[in-house]
Amino acid sequence: MFQHILLPTDGSQLSRDTAGRAVAFAKASNAKITALYAKSVGHAENYGDLIEPAALERLAIGPEGMSKEYLGYIKKLCKDAGVECTAVSVVSDTPWEAIINAADDHDCDLIFMSKHGRGGLSSLLLGSETYRVLTHSSVPVLVYRPPEIDAKRRKAKGKDKKKI
Repeated sequence: MFQHILLPTDGSQLSRDTAGRAVAFAKASNAKITALYAKSVGHAENYGDLIEPAALERLAIGPEGMSKEYLGYIKKLCKDAGVECTAVSVVSDTPWEAIINAADDHDCDLIFMSKHGRGGLSSLLLGSETYRVLTHSSVPVLVYRPPEIDAKRRKAKGKDKKKI
């Protein structure tokens, strides 16, 4: 069905978990993977308290080192699973556009990504890269939600119902 999967990463633990699922999916589908990291040209001081501390730290480390680390992780997963993998790093302050452009440029027929599940003010102010990809891409998008994120969401909904 799918022959070429674009796998964007931001280096987070969720992204790493998603990469594991994507590689297993690619192996089962006999598909190849193009791993993507969109290096930011933004500056950490522009974001202040709007970004979670771990993400702010990743911005401060430097995009070149992060790119090698994050893409290297995916390349190793693919190698261990026997899945063909190409790693691509681009510079972009709009990751969602970089993801869509990479999918088009590399003739990918599926984008496999995760959703962090942020809500409230941070989601409103920062937006969701996944949502933007979903609403702007002509390439199908598979959104992976780890079971623990769904469990937290269901638990939160259960608490809301009890208040009524």
